[in-house]
Amino acid sequence: MLEAIPADRLTVCSVDSPAPGDGELLIAVEACGICGTDLHILDGRSYRPEPPFVLGHEPVGLVDAVGTGTSAEWIGRRVTLNLFEGCGHCPACASGDERLCPDLVAVRGVIGAWGGFAEHMLVPARLTIDVPPELSAAEVATLVDAGATAANAALAVTEAGIARVAVVGGGPLGLLLAEILRARDLAVTVVEPLDVRRAVLRELGHTVAQNVESLDPSFEAVVDCAGVPSVVQAGLSLLEPHGLFLVVGYCTVSDLDLSVVARRELRIHGVRSGSREHLSQILELAANREIRLPPISTWDLDEINEALVALRSGQVAGKAVIQITHREQEAWRS
Repeated sequence: MLEAIPADRLTVCSVDSPAPGDGELLIAVEACGICGTDLHILDGRSYRPEPPFVLGHEPVGLVDAVGTGTSAEWIGRRVTLNLFEGCGHCPACASGDERLCPDLVAVRGVIGAWGGFAEHMLVPARLTIDVPPELSAAEVATLVDAGATAANAALAVTEAGIARVAVVGGGPLGLLLAEILRARDLAVTVVEPLDVRRAVLRELGHTVAQNVESLDPSFEAVVDCAGVPSVVQAGLSLLEPHGLFLVVGYCTVSDLDLSVVARRELRIHGVRSGSREHLSQILELAANREIRLPPISTWDLDEINEALVALRSGQVAGKAVIQITHREQEAWRS
């Protein structure tokens, strides 16, 4: 439970289990990934949900109960979800791009609706996606946000007909993006300052660099997955004329010289997470083992603050995932 912003830890406590309303599902959460956005919220550098609030926007679980107007056939199905709940009426929502709705109702687990760092959570049935049986709960939690975003970014690159790409940031998002692009026969270099993450990428066969400054300006696309101000100017300088700069991890840049954009006729393209279609695509790629996933480190729900410390200190080589054991399961096992 997030009780204040900023905060350096979450409170583990008991709350009443919510009841599903019209069109809603009650999900017994099995696993939920921790994202960099969670750390930014805690630090007060991102979204500001109103406390008390349950974070966790990368959940997967089993449908436990349904609300009125929802088929009982949902019960027992393993699902994940699209995080963004739009107004449902605007052109963006009508086209499947609820994440771009100008009147967002909620980003589940981020703002407006409680998330998956809990035993149960409520989800509108229309936002859910069935999970391929070939994937474990922890694997799905690795893909919910980072995977959908990677699929969206990969589409932008491939539609531009690009062959040489620099991916800046080798965390779960950057690794998944590099995997998709390499599976499509693109030449990819991944920039990652953390030794533990560079080692994982190297073991998977990716070309890696420790910093942007060590690279030659010979790329057709640069994808900023880091969201670090210094990366923007340096990343733009890596591009050839007519190159593409993808903003995936965003930040505020106080002093930015755009002359390089004009002189090389560069393109800047934004990527905000992904749609239901993008999430379905990445789940299918992973289920078919067409891409490899980052190594997964797991913690129990009552160890979530230990996981946050490990992430902040750069100890997690891949993806951090909270696995949730329900009280009835503990009683049955005993």
